[in-house]
Amino acid sequence: MVTTTPARLAAELIFEKYQSVKPFDRLPDNLFPKTLEEAYGIQRELHCMLSSIWGPLAGYKLAYTTPVMQERAGLDHPVLGALFKKVISRSPVVLNYTEYVNLGIELEVGVTLGRDLPVSGAPYTREKVAEAVAEVATAFEIVDMRTPPDLTTEERTLFSVAVNILNSGIVLGDPITDWQSKDLVNCKGVMTINHEHVGEGYGRDVMGHPFEPLVWLANELAKHNHPLKAGDVVITGSLVPPTPLEFASEGRISIEGLGEAVVVVA
Repeated sequence: MVTTTPARLAAELIFEKYQSVKPFDRLPDNLFPKTLEEAYGIQRELHCMLSSIWGPLAGYKLAYTTPVMQERAGLDHPVLGALFKKVISRSPVVLNYTEYVNLGIELEVGVTLGRDLPVSGAPYTREKVAEAVAEVATAFEIVDMRTPPDLTTEERTLFSVAVNILNSGIVLGDPITDWQSKDLVNCKGVMTINHEHVGEGYGRDVMGHPFEPLVWLANELAKHNHPLKAGDVVITGSLVPPTPLEFASEGRISIEGLGEAVVVVA
């Protein structure tokens, strides 16, 4: 028998909106997370439900990895969410507009691990996590921006964590295995929609280096006795803020040295 907890009840309300493709409602006051720990508790329950439709956990996403986003969220560190196997794709991809409430895209550096980062190896450094990175790629994060509008800054942050930070999948460009020869700090990323420039950023925008969020993730998971595993995919935080993508539109992203990725909405 499944134990009914406030976290599970909150996750059930959130999951129903995933299934019905509707905007999220504000959670009832008795279920709304009051702390980051409570928000992650809801997220973990939601992961079990999302895996029933999106497949097993296959990696992680990071958010609030830039100073601007951390300031907006009222945090001094990133937050994490899960990625699931069935919603990790390789470019080019056609997205079904009817499967989203308010479709958006972000430009990120994605990494795939070639070896485990066990709990016993913590605390990790950038050099130690780099040894485990097999591939780097230009990556879209697909987000569904449907947070209730009537939330305070603190409530919005906690709610975002509870709902897996609005993730609806990722689309990876070609895998780059000789990433050691690339300048991941100064590489420029560009996003266009229908061939019009909409945003740009640099690898250094995410905590100074795209691998620094990965360091934080490995150490944060280790605190809770969770290792990162070979094959895990991690997107390390957006170089460009979430950008709406409308029906019959093409989104294209590129990062110097890492190539490009394309999504089309139909």
